[in-house]
Amino acid sequence: MSAGPASHRVTNELVVALLRDAGKLDGDILDMGAGSGFLTRLLVKSRARSTAGLAACDIDEKPFSGDGVPFTRCNVDEGLPYPDASFDAVAAIEVMEHTRSSYRVLGEIARVLKPGGMLIFSVPNVGHMLSRFSFAASGHYHMFPSPSTKPENAGRLCGHVAPLPVQYWHYGLRSAGFSNIVLRQDRIKKSAAGLAVLFWPALKLSTALHLRALRRRELPLYEETADVARAANSWPALASRSLVFSAQRP
Repeated sequence: MSAGPASHRVTNELVVALLRDAGKLDGDILDMGAGSGFLTRLLVKSRARSTAGLAACDIDEKPFSGDGVPFTRCNVDEGLPYPDASFDAVAAIEVMEHTRSSYRVLGEIARVLKPGGMLIFSVPNVGHMLSRFSFAASGHYHMFPSPSTKPENAGRLCGHVAPLPVQYWHYGLRSAGFSNIVLRQDRIKKSAAGLAVLFWPALKLSTALHLRALRRRELPLYEETADVARAANSWPALASRSLVFSAQRP
């Protein structure tokens, strides 16, 4: 019996919908950090080409079941074992938070994408309102306990080692050369949403004051990062369980 997703089903379905809308669903696609293969199997069922052009990779092959899709064992922190410009799209659901060298991994993904290729990835949202209060109270973001160095714990919550908020993922994508970066929500976390509504006026004011000061002090930096600063206190950043980014390799 095939295992269900380690991530929410709605996140997997959103990835498929985004690939379909972008015209990439029947292209060559890598499921990076495929885990049990839930997204891989969902892609097989959703595509006209079935398994043709699909590939999957992860650090451990034992949980994977992918309906005949070729699987490669790899540690993405050490690089991706594929030639340049191999894929039309790369999907990574709840993977990047486990990477020790997240910015390098984004660069590797850019390398294996074809020009015009699409990256879609989701990560736990350390910036939603409940997580912000959790950090203030305990020193730990929501879903980011003190990390373990034991290999057997790499796939657990204590294997979450990259607690990056919106603006730092955005920086990593831009640094890797990606463009058309879009942030989306997958599933609203009700407790975070309630706090976001309560603090919404204060958050909007603090963002405006931050941007006004930045514009006066460093106009070029303001012009580069103002939209990102707004995104850091946008509804998806404040209330979504996970952050879902899509981006394009030029």
